[in-house]
Amino acid sequence: MRSFWEAQTWLEADVVIVGAGLVGVQTAIAHAAQRPRDRVLLLERGYMPTGASTRNAGFACIGSVSEVAVDVDLHGPDRAVEIVQMRSEGLAGLLSTCEGHDVGFTRQGGHEIFLDEHPALQRIDEINELLQPVTGLATFERHDAWIAPFGFAPSVQHLVSSPVEGTLDSGKLLDVLWGIAQHRGVMIRTGVHVVSINEGAGTASVYARVGTEDVCIRAGSVVVATNAWIPELVHDHAASAIIPARGQIIVTEPVPSMPLTGSYHFDEGYVYFRPVGNRILLGGARNLDFNAEQTTSHDVSQQIQEALETLLRDVIAPSHTDLRIDHRWSGTMAFSPTKQPIIDRVSPHVIVAFGCNGMGVALSSSIAKRVTELLNY
Repeated sequence: MRSFWEAQTWLEADVVIVGAGLVGVQTAIAHAAQRPRDRVLLLERGYMPTGASTRNAGFACIGSVSEVAVDVDLHGPDRAVEIVQMRSEGLAGLLSTCEGHDVGFTRQGGHEIFLDEHPALQRIDEINELLQPVTGLATFERHDAWIAPFGFAPSVQHLVSSPVEGTLDSGKLLDVLWGIAQHRGVMIRTGVHVVSINEGAGTASVYARVGTEDVCIRAGSVVVATNAWIPELVHDHAASAIIPARGQIIVTEPVPSMPLTGSYHFDEGYVYFRPVGNRILLGGARNLDFNAEQTTSHDVSQQIQEALETLLRDVIAPSHTDLRIDHRWSGTMAFSPTKQPIIDRVSPHVIVAFGCNGMGVALSSSIAKRVTELLNY
């Protein structure tokens, strides 16, 4: 049985947010800023978020030219621009929240490499015209003369650059955001495995497992921001459409005379790489086996790992064929069928917050803002 003090202080909150990754913690920060008297409780299953928020590549980007071109064809120009607009506004919001803190952010530009005459190369002017109202400049430019200085193999035929991209340190970012949340009075609890959410008259009950103990937390509102794991807690039609996607990453040993700066995309954004200090980080390639990569497993697969290492050796750093891999890991992204965020009040006291679609760094702030608007509606 619980004491009066435990029930009042530890097991009741105005808002409970399940999932303390980028979306969850920024929702907590935004709500606490608007309603500082509310008790906001942020719950995380592990010692740290382990979906994608601390397991990504640290890209602060809005998308490559080939990716935007695909979105224009699939979703139409208006929706494609809307997607980029959300990413741009989200990045601005994230950096504003973290202003004055070191999150390792640098804006050295982004690049996309091509091994052949991709159709997107003929659409740069079209894409730039569409995105000009968002970025206020020529978003993409051809710079084939930069290929050799970056040290790429002769198989790289074309390079398109963008001045609007940046990179950051994903570990520092989450650490800073958790600190900001706590400074604003948000209570963060780790090691809390939420197993179900029930609703009653005027309140919701969050049932969780903490070690060997079962707990029940009463909440005025519950936000479920657990990314690919949302369907485990919310059996709503929108939530059931969420598709998990594993992103695998490798990081090399230190590279002598690192020629790379900024961030890089390849294969319509399915592959991405960047320097991290004097190392090369390379990830992606899930399009080689979509079905196998639709998983929440944090294992790595031989097929994807070998493909990444081959690309590293044959295309990205051909003069360093003996590079060893120092780190390997994977993270769990989640996608919606329309590539649009799913932000919805699925019941009187429960809101679902999802929709990063592989762009969590860019979109999380925009999603958190919309969730906060729903909470205060």
